[in-house]
Amino acid sequence: MVTNLLNRLIGLFISEQDEKADMDTKVKSLLLNIASLSFSLIVLAEGIWALVLDRAELAIPFLSLSFLLAISHLYLRKFTGLIHQNLLLSILFLACVFFVLLGGNTELGIVWVLFFPFFTTAIRGRRTGYRWTAILVLFMLAHFFFIQNLSPFFQQYSTESSIFYLILFVFSIIIAFAFQFIRSEVLLEKERIILDSQNKNKAQEDLLSKLSHQIRTPLSNITGIIDMLESTSMNDEQKDYINTIHASANNLVSVVNNLVLTSKSNPADSQEITNFSLYNTLNNVLRLFPYEESKVRFNLSLAPDIPTQLTGNNIKIKQILLNLINSIIRENKADQKHITLEVVKVESMPDRVELIFRIISDFIYSSKKDNHSEEGFFNYQDLVKLNAGKIINYLDLGITQKMIEVDGHSLNITPQPDQTIFEFGATFSTASSNFANIAASDKSRNSNTTFKTIVDMKDAHILLVEDNFSNQQIINLYIRNKVKKIDFAFNGKEALEKFGMAKYDLILMDVQMPIIDGFKATIKIRELEKSTNTRVPIIAVTANAFPEDKERCLASGMDDYISKPFQPEELIDKIKQHLSS
Repeated sequence: MVTNLLNRLIGLFISEQDEKADMDTKVKSLLLNIASLSFSLIVLAEGIWALVLDRAELAIPFLSLSFLLAISHLYLRKFTGLIHQNLLLSILFLACVFFVLLGGNTELGIVWVLFFPFFTTAIRGRRTGYRWTAILVLFMLAHFFFIQNLSPFFQQYSTESSIFYLILFVFSIIIAFAFQFIRSEVLLEKERIILDSQNKNKAQEDLLSKLSHQIRTPLSNITGIIDMLESTSMNDEQKDYINTIHASANNLVSVVNNLVLTSKSNPADSQEITNFSLYNTLNNVLRLFPYEESKVRFNLSLAPDIPTQLTGNNIKIKQILLNLINSIIRENKADQKHITLEVVKVESMPDRVELIFRIISDFIYSSKKDNHSEEGFFNYQDLVKLNAGKIINYLDLGITQKMIEVDGHSLNITPQPDQTIFEFGATFSTASSNFANIAASDKSRNSNTTFKTIVDMKDAHILLVEDNFSNQQIINLYIRNKVKKIDFAFNGKEALEKFGMAKYDLILMDVQMPIIDGFKATIKIRELEKSTNTRVPIIAVTANAFPEDKERCLASGMDDYISKPFQPEELIDKIKQHLSS
């Protein structure tokens, strides 16, 4: 009860800024508000007390200062920039000056000055805080030995009391600097650990990318040769051997693919965009958990303002929901389980709609060891995020969380005494707007002056750009009987030279090549095509298999992408598609 009350009290001092601000900014905001409000109350109390005692020489300056501090507190609730910090410290410094000069109603007002070093170092750091406190020390010395004798209204300090207050102030400076030093070291160590972790993850991803590329190239040759061998005449024993090798090669391909997908910060995201019924999609997901096997009672609730038809990646939504529900059911030990799936619309634009998917389950997470439950965090959101992180780890939802975050959303988990709520967002476009976009695209395509001739595959003249001779031979074996002619280039420079001398119906382009890589070659080809109003389809054939690799290929001007190793039919289908479209 007391902890909750204190949490609410501290919450009043938190700035009205973005919740995603870093911890150092939040701490400074908290200290700014505590300093401004606390000093406002202290100075106001001194001013009111002076009025009661009929001491106008104290009441006027203290009431004026309390007004300035109150204004600065309200102002700093929304702004915590450098100029606002300096403004607050200036007013606090002025208040301390008055406490030293006038002593307050009890003649012990100088005691409040001892808090000044803590606020200056915490708000502006040790170096700037040192300057502020040094100026205040100089003023105190000047007052003790010179200024206090200039007016009868000024507080008089004896030599002993002056030395005593100076020693106390020096001690407060030392303690404030030590506290700030420890805090800075802790923050630096935390940043170092995070940076090291990020660097290790980046190095791991780079290593996996290189290993994936190096493995896929020879693996593509192996699978290609196996495909060729299967089409030859063999006895039964040889066929068994080839089938075994083929199955092992396919398993190795799956291992490499899974290694790539699970190692990325942003897991691979299927780009299958289709029109679908949200109700049918969700209903099909829930039907995969029959009561006889899962012992779960499902409730499905869709807000009435959600469009009937949506356009987006429904396969990804299915996968996220399957992962979440599977994990919840697996770890829920209750004999009778209940899960409610709610979908509400939170934002809508003319062509887009944002939905919130909420899974309410009677699953209860009980941590075996919780060292924070009684500590009384000042920020309740930090405790919620900590518990959510524990649940994500417990339910093994790391990949699911990344699938959600790759679209700019987040997986929020709210544990309650009798239930746990899982919530994530997703953005779709409406089916009608999608059709409109398709129609607009068709219209613009028809009005475009870029010409492309439909070519039958058997009459096609293809340029294969590949720096690896073995890969050239494998792809040549795949398609040589399907097309009219194939020319070869070992790098982007040769490809550009051949492109300028012959007319090609399609280009198969490798990415990583010497002299000029596939990206630069594609960009140059697209520039050359502008003068002829033509466009040759370019398909990237590469061992780079990460999601961003495909995006980079398409961004450079390529029309499609296929990663090694691949099945011959897959490459042939893509060639047919782009020759006839």
